[in-house]
Amino acid sequence: MSVFRTVEHTSDICIIGAGMAGICAAIAAARNGATVTLINDRAVLGGNASEEIRMWICGAFGANMRETGIIEEIELENIYRNPQKNYSQWSALLFDFVTREANIELVLNASVLDADVAETGGVGATERGSGARGEPDVATPDAPGTTIRSVTAWQTTTQRYHTIAAMLFIDCSGDSILAPLTGAEHRWGREEKTEFGESHAVDTADAKTMGMSCLIQVRETEKPQRFIPPEFAHRYEREHIGPGRSLDLRKTNFWWLESGGEGDTIHDTETVRDDLLAVATGVWDLIKRYEDDYDARNWTLDWLGFLPGKRESRRYVGDHIISQGDVEAGGPFEDVIAYAGWSMDNHAPAGFYDPGEPTVFHPAPSPWAIPYRALYSKNVTNLMCAGRNISASHIA
Repeated sequence: MSVFRTVEHTSDICIIGAGMAGICAAIAAARNGATVTLINDRAVLGGNASEEIRMWICGAFGANMRETGIIEEIELENIYRNPQKNYSQWSALLFDFVTREANIELVLNASVLDADVAETGGVGATERGSGARGEPDVATPDAPGTTIRSVTAWQTTTQRYHTIAAMLFIDCSGDSILAPLTGAEHRWGREEKTEFGESHAVDTADAKTMGMSCLIQVRETEKPQRFIPPEFAHRYEREHIGPGRSLDLRKTNFWWLESGGEGDTIHDTETVRDDLLAVATGVWDLIKRYEDDYDARNWTLDWLGFLPGKRESRRYVGDHIISQGDVEAGGPFEDVIAYAGWSMDNHAPAGFYDPGEPTVFHPAPSPWAIPYRALYSKNVTNLMCAGRNISASHIA
């Protein structure tokens, strides 16, 4: 028996991950009368758009395009309350949006580590209790009818377990934590061209993905600023900066400070993070050493991200897998539930270390539609997903 206390919760819907997808899912469900437990493994909300990572929201792409629904509601209120785009105020705004909903119970600083599932798919069905912690290298789907009864999370700030029983679970964690815990079918890596007839895909399937980034933010001041690089920083010269990697301080957020896609973007995160910090500070050191060439004399490194923003890892398999052809056709589905607007932005797995362009922006119509069938697990009956882990090919 554990010496740590377990707090038990019961709700209609349990949502894992409070990035923008999880926030919107929770608010939508709560406003429609459902009770919601929203779990987040960080202290601040927003995921890749949080003050810890600082990737801007950019689904609406092109002239006269705007977000819609709850995400637009959040952005409009942020313009009104936070016109200076202060990230602490952005965090407060997201916290306000969630906590003002009476039907949402928010559990912060808690990482899901277990799931209690039942295989109810007919005669002879068995149960898997809360010991389903071993993660296979390759997903092994359970029999039809697998149902999640509860999940358990560990909260670091209180040293307590939280067990949440619910009728429906929505995995918005990005890394699809419920996939290995429940046996939900999922994919990893790049499909070959022939599987979906994707011209942008690789010739031979592999386990490579897009990488992750530790972003930096720089600020112009009124007087010269010195930068003394930390000992862990890499030392670069201008020839180390590959094509397509802008050093224009007024036009880039340094998204190309990226790596990790050639390895494992979940289990290698800590190692990749350390290297990204060395890359980021090394690039800034290069800019400051040649500051007159980059008009950087009065610029200072204002913020360095220590939490990598991820692009790709596990992707759930639903009743439909969105592919390149679906995107290029604009998403001609009868069960359209949402829209995307960004191009098929295919980053080089090696990121900063790739000698070529860091990404290829394959054109796509804006907007293009996303079907409902891509937002739930095909073999776990009460599991849905939203965010970067939905049912889609690597290219899509």
